Amino acid sequence: MKKIIISIVSILILFILVLVINYMIFQHTAVQISKGEPITLKDTVKQALLVIDIQEGTTGNYSDNDYYIMKSQELINTINLLADSSVKNNIPVIYIKNEITNFLINILNDTYAPGSPGSKLDARLNMVSDIIINKDKSDAFSNSALDSFLIKNEINKLVFTGLDLAHCVNSTIVAAENRKYNICLISDAVLAKSDSLKKAKLDEFKLRGIKVIPSNEYFEIVHK
Repeated sequence: MKKIIISIVSILILFILVLVINYMIFQHTAVQISKGEPITLKDTVKQALLVIDIQEGTTGNYSDNDYYIMKSQELINTINLLADSSVKNNIPVIYIKNEITNFLINILNDTYAPGSPGSKLDARLNMVSDIIINKDKSDAFSNSALDSFLIKNEINKLVFTGLDLAHCVNSTIVAAENRKYNICLISDAVLAKSDSLKKAKLDEFKLRGIKVIPSNEYFEIVHK
């Protein structure tokens, strides 16, 4: 009996160790940013609107982030207006969401497991397109489908909305910079984990030469 107990405990310890190591590897690879190939630069601007990580597990019913929840309705209202204006002006709207396929990670936290309630796009989004890109890393370009769509449609400018400015939005912007995209951030359609962090990140983006504008300026531009 004692040997059986020791065996069970040993297996449990080994399983926990495997989980921890897997989690550490996942955390390391999840923040890696892709390089990609530089796009062909053209004089004509063709843009797309990116909506990043507005999901039930971030801003919706399955979120555990009180700040995101508090800010979510205003954020989503603004994104819906931007998306509606974009599609009416033949600007593609691309919805990007986390979907974690790592089985062991999903044992620890299955919020973003495929098909889980938390992985779904926030129900308050007015879906104006069926272009949805899943990602399992911070960088949305980690899914080659994003590269393929943008290149096929000759997109050379990306307009960013969503969250989080310090993580997935930032990583995707860096990946877009690696590919030489023209980049724009909508200041009232993005979130970080606090007002102060959002301001700091927006200031940082401006210093990096990234255009940061409010939504009303975007509306004026697309309706010209």
